[in-house]
Amino acid sequence: MNKTTKGALAASTAAVLLLGGAGSLAYWTDNDVVQPGSFASGEIKLTNGTCATSWTYAPGNAKAGSVVTAIVPGDKITKTCTFTVLAKGDNLSATPTLPAVIPVRKTSSDPGTSTLDATAAATYTTTSGFTAGKLTPSNNNDTLSAAITVSFPYGDATTKNANDTQNLIAAVDALTVSLVQDNPNPA
Repeated sequence: MNKTTKGALAASTAAVLLLGGAGSLAYWTDNDVVQPGSFASGEIKLTNGTCATSWTYAPGNAKAGSVVTAIVPGDKITKTCTFTVLAKGDNLSATPTLPAVIPVRKTSSDPGTSTLDATAAATYTTTSGFTAGKLTPSNNNDTLSAAITVSFPYGDATTKNANDTQNLIAAVDALTVSLVQDNPNPA
């Protein structure tokens, strides 16, 4: 076989292999660009935090509602702090929280240790109400009230709130009230 015949045969075979019979290399394509656009995220925020100026005796306590001047073991006192709620988001749900333990500390100048034992906790309300204790967009611009209650338990002579807690000055330090978003799509 001569070189020309071999070349022609090779070219023919290559053409058949490439075309696959019915011209499968002949196809059309196209594309286009779209602009999906933007979207906005929501937000949660507490602003304008203020507290009542005085502690008052808590409900159920002797002198409930009266301004506190000097507590004794067995008393519970309360103070209300308020915040403005910013709550935006289609599926937003958030829970207000305080630290699990709120320390009450002695601030008087007495350098000795004392058996002071006091705890603090909070309950929450809003101007338009809660749904299962959760803030939602329906609470946007509401006032969130945190009623902070300090319990000064009636103690005993040796372990807590004994005589060494007389004439003390105690304080609840700065509290951070947080809004914690709930997962809108739990597994």
